[in-house]
Amino acid sequence: MFRRKKCPKDDEQIFPDHVVSLDFNSFEDFVCRYSLSAVDFYANWCKPCRDMVPRFRRLSKLYKGKVAFGRINVEENEKIASEHKITSVPCVIFFSYGKRLKTITGLRSVGDMKKIIDELLKSVER
Repeated sequence: MFRRKKCPKDDEQIFPDHVVSLDFNSFEDFVCRYSLSAVDFYANWCKPCRDMVPRFRRLSKLYKGKVAFGRINVEENEKIASEHKITSVPCVIFFSYGKRLKTITGLRSVGDMKKIIDELLKSVER
């Protein structure tokens, strides 16, 4: 991943309790800041991407204080989408302090996402 700066670990993280809209200027800071973040790569024309919005909102409430959730439009941020080799949307990438942990594509249920997030939380809390 192209990095403009190092991703320092921050012991006193304040996680957002909502889904953060990301762009080229905010993406790197967002994925570097948290022990676990989930970024939804989407396009406005994509119906499954639109269906992912309320699921991400619900997850952001369920995991308040544990996981940061963000969304980035691939058409408006082609360079970032290219860097992360996004070939289909929706695509969710999980990061820990800027390091890519897991990628999932396609629309997923809240239950499926919870299983993945719980597994990742166990690995980053070690």
